[in-house]
Amino acid sequence: MLSIDFETASTKIKQLKMTVLPDFYLDIIIDPRMSYDQLIQGIQTVYSRGGGNLLGPEAQFIAGGNGGNVAKTLGGLGVPTTFLCETSHLGKQLVEFFLHPLGVKTLISTSGKMASSVILEIPHDTDKHNVMFCSSGSVADFSSDKLTPKQWRTLKDSHVIAITNAQNYQMEDLVEVILTEVPPSIIVSVDFSDLTPHLKRIDGFRERILEHRMRPPSFITGNETELQLLAKKPNLTPEEAIEQLSLTYPEILFGLHMANKAEVWKNGKQQALEPCFKISVLKATGAGDNWHAGFLTGWQLGMTIPEATKFANAVAGYQISTGKIGSLENIFDFIATTPQYNSIK
Repeated sequence: MLSIDFETASTKIKQLKMTVLPDFYLDIIIDPRMSYDQLIQGIQTVYSRGGGNLLGPEAQFIAGGNGGNVAKTLGGLGVPTTFLCETSHLGKQLVEFFLHPLGVKTLISTSGKMASSVILEIPHDTDKHNVMFCSSGSVADFSSDKLTPKQWRTLKDSHVIAITNAQNYQMEDLVEVILTEVPPSIIVSVDFSDLTPHLKRIDGFRERILEHRMRPPSFITGNETELQLLAKKPNLTPEEAIEQLSLTYPEILFGLHMANKAEVWKNGKQQALEPCFKISVLKATGAGDNWHAGFLTGWQLGMTIPEATKFANAVAGYQISTGKIGSLENIFDFIATTPQYNSIK
């Protein structure tokens, strides 16, 4: 259980102010309803005959992108949240369609192109592996110069700013300038997301963001591969990679989310090690973003780091097991009724 009860949390959560930027994607999630081998064989058969349909898969259209997912989850939890981005006129309508019902405010420039992803969620044992085909649109060049005066005022009035996704090739500039311009009391959280296409930029991420001349980010989160690459130690275990990062950058809190557990480290010391909840995976896409939003919420509600980690595991576990965005009440009920794994390997 948590040291903070639902009633207290539901009162405190209304006092938070979080801002998320800059990536919104229209995600088309395809469940092929077949194994990987069957899918490859089916594609090969259709391709070999010159094209045609592969019948059976199911498609779902949802709001996506790391930033879009974080904003959705925060809004569902009841956190007062504002989402900033640049997209097209159609993109603006989609952002508002998906985020406004969750209570998320939006500040959107429509001078750009909409980003989109086609995501295959392929069964793998009891889990799912996703393969994403992404078109970054205006996410690809969202620099600090793109921020409007109204967006800057919102950033400077926030308690927490979450910046996401290295598919933005101006991410170094965006984070660097925001860290310089906003008051030091504001929590700045960064999720680089998939770093495998951005190996040549890792030195820049470390030098311009993690070693920021005025102050580093407050929180860095990622999965196993992302933190191994950020540590520039792909041969280390994930646990060794996060320990190495926390030793190299002792002022930063690092969060590692994995399928069976989550860890948080700072200054070379493990602050939390929490097993995940026992669930069946319905929808894998966005689990790390759900975790990111959950941790920030728990942390800012005054939970201890282990409690915030457990809360984050619950937020992610609820969404990937139900396919729904959890309310604060849903998450408290989920924690009370869903067992965690007894041991962590």
